[in-house]
Amino acid sequence: MNDLEKKKEALKLKKSRIEHQERLLKLKERKKRTRVLIEIGGTAAKAKIDHLNTNTLFGAFLEIKEKEKEESVIKRWTKKGAEALDLDNEKNGEAVILTFESEPDKKVKNKIREAGLRWNRFRKEWQGYAIKSELEKLLEGTEHQIQTISESNGND
Repeated sequence: MNDLEKKKEALKLKKSRIEHQERLLKLKERKKRTRVLIEIGGTAAKAKIDHLNTNTLFGAFLEIKEKEKEESVIKRWTKKGAEALDLDNEKNGEAVILTFESEPDKKVKNKIREAGLRWNRFRKEWQGYAIKSELEKLLEGTEHQIQTISESNGND
């Protein structure tokens, strides 16, 4: 193989790597967009407007788009949304991850299940929605860590 053919082969390999990286990047972008769309749908469900037909929702979104330049309106909406989400978290709990230093006994596991959390065998942790203070009381006397998962606040 002469020098020119080696350079050509090296360029072909570089091109192949770049194309692979580009495919991975496009996949990440698509996953991110899908996540955003799912969050928008979840927000519609939380606002209890997911029963409205597509035309109605799209019309409402267009009105939102028209008013997005009015800073006072955006501030009012943000405040109202934050208050509603806080109230929902107080009432229904927030997303939590529960971990232990060592495996808890069966009695504790049953209490955790009754509180609505589920075991993730891949991540080796308990996950679900719970009111943190109530979960703390339930787990008194055990070595545990509770991590709350804050939902997207629109500042991503």
